[in-house]
Amino acid sequence: MIEKEKLLEVSGLDVFYGDLQAVKDVNLEVKKGDMVSLIGANGVGKSTILQAIMGLIKPKAGTVTWKGEVITGKATNKIAQMGLAMTPEGSHIFEDMSVYENLLLGAYPKHAKARRAESLALVYKTFPVLKEKEKQTATFLSGGQRQMLAIARAMMASPELIICDEISLGLAPVIIKDIYASLHEINKNGVSFLLVEQETKRALKHSDYAYVIVHGSVVLEGRSSSLTEEEIAKVYFGVEQQPREEGGIV
Repeated sequence: MIEKEKLLEVSGLDVFYGDLQAVKDVNLEVKKGDMVSLIGANGVGKSTILQAIMGLIKPKAGTVTWKGEVITGKATNKIAQMGLAMTPEGSHIFEDMSVYENLLLGAYPKHAKARRAESLALVYKTFPVLKEKEKQTATFLSGGQRQMLAIARAMMASPELIICDEISLGLAPVIIKDIYASLHEINKNGVSFLLVEQETKRALKHSDYAYVIVHGSVVLEGRSSSLTEEEIAKVYFGVEQQPREEGGIV
């Protein structure tokens, strides 16, 4: 069996906010072609890990390595130029700009500009509603459409890895189902994913490998197919699972 290329590796990551340690000795990796999930309740450090990876905050200790090169301490724009893209929690689109203008902004890395037309065609194939609304001001998009635009904008950067922070937060089950189906289509085109999710069953269903975060540390990890909701619940130390949407998990 051929070993997959290791894209992202996080080793011994410690992050503090003042005297408060938010992330403690976190180790994780994402291999080429994989969809990896970070599972944990609200406020346990998942978003902090993502921000440290992307250079948005500086860790006190540990290293972040991308394709064998240490990127700890690099500026976020430099990291994006290397093939990583992120969709932050809450989408954070440019509301006063059109859908099309938002998408063009995603293609700012040098390697992405040459593929802008190709990437745009793939975006519109993946999210047809964005093609329909390309001239519309983004402020008028629904919550689900905003999330689609955030993911599509990341696609425009021609990344090898897309990091998604709580993309299902606040969305209706049918929209979540459509978005995750789109992520799998993007994955089939060679893009890897690091996904933050609170809902355990959804995270396991849509990932190849999972890390469970409690109080800023990885307390359980493994192939998603081998982990169970029950053993994950045990390591939550009393943290309640998020309520399931009516009709089941999508």
